[in-house]
Amino acid sequence: MSVVFRLESPYRGEYQLHRLTFGAGDPVVSVVAGIHGNEVNGVYALNLVAGVLRMQPPRGTVHLLPCVNVFGAEAAQKRWPFDDRDLNEAFPGDPEGSPVQRVAAAVVEATAGAVGIDVQTGSATVHEVPHARMPEAGLAHDLGRAAGLPVTWARPAERLADGLVGAWHRRGQPALALRGGRGGALDLEEARVLARALVRVLGEVGVLTRTEPAAPGVVTTEVHDHRTTVGGFFVPELRPGDRVRAGQLLGTVRAPLGGTGLEEIVSGAAGVVLAVRVYPVVHARELVVRVATQP
Repeated sequence: MSVVFRLESPYRGEYQLHRLTFGAGDPVVSVVAGIHGNEVNGVYALNLVAGVLRMQPPRGTVHLLPCVNVFGAEAAQKRWPFDDRDLNEAFPGDPEGSPVQRVAAAVVEATAGAVGIDVQTGSATVHEVPHARMPEAGLAHDLGRAAGLPVTWARPAERLADGLVGAWHRRGQPALALRGGRGGALDLEEARVLARALVRVLGEVGVLTRTEPAAPGVVTTEVHDHRTTVGGFFVPELRPGDRVRAGQLLGTVRAPLGGTGLEEIVSGAAGVVLAVRVYPVVHARELVVRVATQP
């Protein structure tokens, strides 16, 4: 393990960006997790991958950055705790800028020239089924499919322009994101699913021996967001990964006091549930269910 960046802190030990490196030479893959401090599934998934790499030295180089926002992780906060900034919105960063901009710039520099994989979860209020988000074509698209996750979501380039993945794309690096679970909670099985997906991607790149492909999930470019028209208490009727049909009841918005039914949320298409709102208190127009459809 090496410290690739340091940042003085006024009241605690200095911030350190740690990178674990396995192997040497080409190809090079960098996997990053913990940009949001409360997203711990990725942290655990990368530690599982580190165990695999210790037993099976790669043919090439794998860099793992398991927890970028360590101060946020300590405080169980999504954002950088000192100024409440979202580190994912600071990329590509600025080595002479604010603390989060300097950290973001250090992450970009520490992963330069590599195939980039960013591992995240849903927010603390939304639970997402493990899935890949990648471009509609190219190496990153092929790697996203090779991950073998329940849903593979191919997106236009402009929808992948933000955050660390967007910074990698602008530098000409193949890049994709793997997501699963929700912020503020460790789901062991979903973290293991993400770890197995990462091992499959490393096999597809050629740094590890290819494993048996996973059962195919939904490969889609179409994801339907279902939002409320009223505020209230959302009660879901399904879980992430469930298959639904068009017209199926997804959940009900009820009055927080008294439980009167206010609105039924109905699926607009058949597919797989990609995300479900797990914190029930909602305002009007908030996302409650996301359904990925099979073209």
